[in-house]
Amino acid sequence: MSYVTARDGTRLHVVEYRPRAGAPKRPAILCLSGVTRTSRDFSRLAPDLAETGHRVLALDYRGRGQSDRALESDSYAPTMYLDDIRQVLFAFNIHKVVVIGTSLGGFLTMGMAVAMPTVLAGAVLNDCGPDLPKDGVARIADYIADARTYPDWSTAIDAVKAMLPDLNLDEDGWRLAAEGCFHEEADGTIRADWDPRIAAPMRRPAALPDLWPMFKALRPIPCLAFRGELSSLLSEDCFRKMKDAHPGLRQTVIANRGHAPTLDEPEARSAIHAFLASIS
Repeated sequence: MSYVTARDGTRLHVVEYRPRAGAPKRPAILCLSGVTRTSRDFSRLAPDLAETGHRVLALDYRGRGQSDRALESDSYAPTMYLDDIRQVLFAFNIHKVVVIGTSLGGFLTMGMAVAMPTVLAGAVLNDCGPDLPKDGVARIADYIADARTYPDWSTAIDAVKAMLPDLNLDEDGWRLAAEGCFHEEADGTIRADWDPRIAAPMRRPAALPDLWPMFKALRPIPCLAFRGELSSLLSEDCFRKMKDAHPGLRQTVIANRGHAPTLDEPEARSAIHAFLASIS
């Protein structure tokens, strides 16, 4: 693991997975998680990709995981996240990268297509699209702000199940989902692994800009998009419109999954490997 210092002094935690010795050299990959999630969400996918020759970075956003909590809540904003990503890529001397972004990570990938288009070698968008339902954002903001502590892992897992009822994971999957956004304290209690202040910018009236211009900026870039079949944040209609706006977009629907697929599903892995092979 490594730390990169952001422009405002915030320390950002990055996990690096180096490619297997002797593997063919392939494009670097940056993994970006959902809004309350951490680099741990990629603890299965990233080693798999490194085994095939990719150098993989997984980032804890500011205010999450082992990254510093920001001094000012105003810095929990997309423009700052994008600048943090720029600093991480610079620190690791990466000039071209494939980004795998889940939810918030996918929106930031769209932002990269506008702010730093020459950096993107490819994009994988996991269960996110330009038509983001406002009620869904409000529900997520409420959940984030109510960052609770639980007495044990079983209770924390039940809380994740209640928040994501359509995810339909097995028990091992639910445990991994909880471990991706909670951590265990010295006294055995389970605490949310995010700063509840990250919800503040999401509550502002102008928090939801028109995202279609950012998505359309991906048109020159190879792109793969996933949708959970039961997703409440990416509708079938929006998924269809994404294909119309980006004719070269590859699309895969993950059966019996809500928001968001873990990318550990066999059909997700297969699609990711095929996509990466097409741009390597």
